[in-house]
Amino acid sequence: MQDLENQRVFIIKRLAILKFLSIIEAFLVGFLAFVFTKDLLIALILAIFAGIFFFRFASRKLKKSQKELEINILRSFLYRFKAKFKQTGINQKEFEALGLSETLSEFKSFNTFEFKDFIIYDLQFIDERKRYFCGILIEFLKINEKTYFDNEEKIYTKLQDKFFSVEFCFGKEKNYLISTLTSPFFIDFKQTVEHNLKNLEKNLQIIKNKFLN
Repeated sequence: MQDLENQRVFIIKRLAILKFLSIIEAFLVGFLAFVFTKDLLIALILAIFAGIFFFRFASRKLKKSQKELEINILRSFLYRFKAKFKQTGINQKEFEALGLSETLSEFKSFNTFEFKDFIIYDLQFIDERKRYFCGILIEFLKINEKTYFDNEEKIYTKLQDKFFSVEFCFGKEKNYLISTLTSPFFIDFKQTVEHNLKNLEKNLQIIKNKFLN
């Protein structure tokens, strides 16, 4: 875990340096643009563009490394529970066969988390009534009892809380939709690896308490 934390700190420090350099770049471009054009608005626009372009170009490798590290942190957590992770989700045809929604006009699914007793998919869709859903789908392979949450409108509630919860749930038998702005397995790169692992375990326990206990 310490190795992962050291990598996280290294990337954060390098990104901070690049942000500082991009500000200097923006200032220099803006100053030179003003000297040549005498137009403050043009100089400001060029400065902003230069700063953003410099940071995005220079940070590409670091951003890629950040993404890879986030996946490694996630995998280290899932390994403890003998769970599997895939960066693909459920396809639309399979989802519609579950009968949890009306006809869909838009559909996106990404990331699959396979545990012993259930599978979780990150999911977004818009149905034919223009209702938007953002959250997760849980398919239980086995469950202690058949639990019903039959208020479908709850999963289309406009969410405010950015933290994961299972408050807004709809489904029956073994398939459930949970509306949430944050995936239960989201890695917050600003937080330490230890903090992330504890948060992931807390979210997993919330799911188990809701459906398996």
